Amino acid sequence: MREKLQKGLSASSLKWIAVISMLIDHFGIAIYWQMEHHVYHIYEIFRYVGRIAFPIYCFLIVEGFFLTRNIRKYIGRCLLFACISEIPFNMAIYGQIWNPYSQNVFFTLTIGLGTLVVLDKVRGYDAVSIVKQLLCIGIGAGLAQILEADYHYLGVLFIVMFYYCRGMNKWRRDFIGAVAFSYEVTAPLAMIPIHFYNGERGLPLKYVFYLVYPAHLLIYGMIRMFVL
Repeated sequence: MREKLQKGLSASSLKWIAVISMLIDHFGIAIYWQMEHHVYHIYEIFRYVGRIAFPIYCFLIVEGFFLTRNIRKYIGRCLLFACISEIPFNMAIYGQIWNPYSQNVFFTLTIGLGTLVVLDKVRGYDAVSIVKQLLCIGIGAGLAQILEADYHYLGVLFIVMFYYCRGMNKWRRDFIGAVAFSYEVTAPLAMIPIHFYNGERGLPLKYVFYLVYPAHLLIYGMIRMFVL
């Protein structure tokens, strides 16, 4: 007898939403904006759609932290794909092979994961634990800023936010998330699919989601550098 499916969106479904949003966003940056007769307002639409992706990735990286069987392997995979994706990222976003002033989002996610590992060890409500947590968050956010990782210190802070919101009432978490991401017009909309997350993994396509990031950047980057 088949197990009854939970209502709502699985982690796999959320990832597809984030991936589609990201593909549209990066198409706008790498391809459309480089076209001779591009229209700025159309470019803005691509970017607005793309703002939905990162909040979902932050939410899912926290879910992955709590649900993974091996946190070291999880961090290792993120770091591996951060390194694999860096040249394709530079090609697509900047039209060059090397750019030391901006690193791809996998570096942000890796730093965020490392921050969560330490936070989980020092978490508590006494004064000493609170100081340790603030220090940990500051180091993680500072490292992302120094390395110029995508979304900089804010990326790590968003991941930490979802960490502390886990287990919270959904509506309260959604409100906090919507406020946190309100500095970008459409980013708070990401809280809608997140609200309907059902806690299920969904289709086991883990490496597809890892590979789609460097793969699409490489394709976009080659088009930008050698076709347009």
